[in-house]
Amino acid sequence: MSHRVEIYDVDDAGNEVDVIGANYYCSDMCAKQDPDYSGWNGCNDVYSPVKCPCGELLEWRRWNYLTNKEERVSPESPDYWEAD
Repeated sequence: MSHRVEIYDVDDAGNEVDVIGANYYCSDMCAKQDPDYSGWNGCNDVYSPVKCPCGELLEWRRWNYLTNKEERVSPESPDYWEAD
């Protein structure tokens, strides 16, 4: 699980109108360093290998086509950086 800070597109009136990206962090403490941080957003799953700016690798989830199930990929996994 990770912490997510969403990045919004802003219209001409200054309203947040669309999520255009997200940054992922290992903790809320790390997420608070992001200028787009707007409060704790709960714990979120990540679906690709991600490294927190502090250097910690985040657990992520991927689809295993052999078992037809989603699997958890821990930072200790030897195939951590393999997306398929």
